[in-house]
Amino acid sequence: MNTRLPLILLALLFFSELVSPARVWMYLLTGVGGLTLIAYVWARQMRDGVHLTRHTHGTWVTVGDVLEERFALRDESFLPVLWAEILDRSTIPEYSVSQVVACGAQGEYRWITRGECRRRGVYTLGPTEVRLGDPFGLFRVVIHYPETETILVYPRVMHLPPLELPVGTASGRARASLRAFDRALLAATVRGYQPGDSLHLVHWPSSAHRGELMVKEFDMELSGNLWVVLDLDETTQAGEGEESTLEYGVVLAASLAAEFLQHGERRSVGLVAFGQQPSMLPPHPGQEQLWRILRVLAGAVASPDWPLERVLRETRAVFGRGQTVAVITSSLKPGWVPPLLSLVQRGLSPVAILVDPGSFDGHASGQEMAALRELLAEHGIPSHVIKQGYPFQPLIRQVRRRVEYKVLGTGRVVPVVVEEEV
Repeated sequence: MNTRLPLILLALLFFSELVSPARVWMYLLTGVGGLTLIAYVWARQMRDGVHLTRHTHGTWVTVGDVLEERFALRDESFLPVLWAEILDRSTIPEYSVSQVVACGAQGEYRWITRGECRRRGVYTLGPTEVRLGDPFGLFRVVIHYPETETILVYPRVMHLPPLELPVGTASGRARASLRAFDRALLAATVRGYQPGDSLHLVHWPSSAHRGELMVKEFDMELSGNLWVVLDLDETTQAGEGEESTLEYGVVLAASLAAEFLQHGERRSVGLVAFGQQPSMLPPHPGQEQLWRILRVLAGAVASPDWPLERVLRETRAVFGRGQTVAVITSSLKPGWVPPLLSLVQRGLSPVAILVDPGSFDGHASGQEMAALRELLAEHGIPSHVIKQGYPFQPLIRQVRRRVEYKVLGTGRVVPVVVEEEV
């Protein structure tokens, strides 16, 4: 009950009838009691007979896409729903389907909601709550729908600025030291064991036959492979929301992978993104690999636990010789440069894509940026700078159609279809 007033009033009327019997007390007692009973029955009918369903087309979208949901409120009781407040607990930013609707007895009301997905991430649709009430406002009915659905908002793939990526010069042979990557490699030949080789790469049948340790070598056409290392160190990020170094870095990583994978089926791209959830994808070719990368980038969250220097030291053993390593970072501290130089000594070709944090938070970073680029140039490592406001252009053009109504000179109203790029 919304209020205890009817029960208090009934008690007072009943007491008055006992103390001073009169017809007026009986009339009032019958009226208030009948009104309360009708409100209670109405509320019980809505509790047992009203149902809400929601349906989403697909469980993933891209930033800029319109998310569409279909709702249906069904009333199976013999009394109408005069109002029903739909409360949505979805976590998608700037997206809400909360509204007030009505439905006739033994009827159904359907509606469609649409909202633009502006930020990438992993979100939930629901839970949902339906609040109803009787016409007199005496009782409140709350129906909970705890079901949730996970939806993935992929980052948008953009045209890259002119970036000159170094090309690996290896002959196609390399060593890896993580067992998880062995399945992605194709053994080509064996050679003698050298200090520093991982023991799990030893080819035991050949070693037994020759009387010495023999190590497997793999043919991956490494000169065509690219590792994208995205710096998710929270302490180096600047800006907020879409205009932040983190979001620019995610867009650059996604776009770099998409552009590289489009060059041919033999091109492979791997990803290193250590944030709240450390993720590493070994190099693979094809569009399926692009979707894997976009899935990881969609849920990438910055963390102070993985500074870039640590990431490079922890992962350098998995980079095969001759591969290209593109590091995307907003860190202007030179501490991560020595681990990057160790990649050069291992026969890799690194490149640094620097997202200027000073352009996002207003702090002067020109001198630090110049010093860092000079340090990289002294060791032959190319670098590129991306600042806030860079005019990214979508790699895939999306056109949205909407209907506007135009009034002619004669007073006639006609629908006009308007196309706009998003």
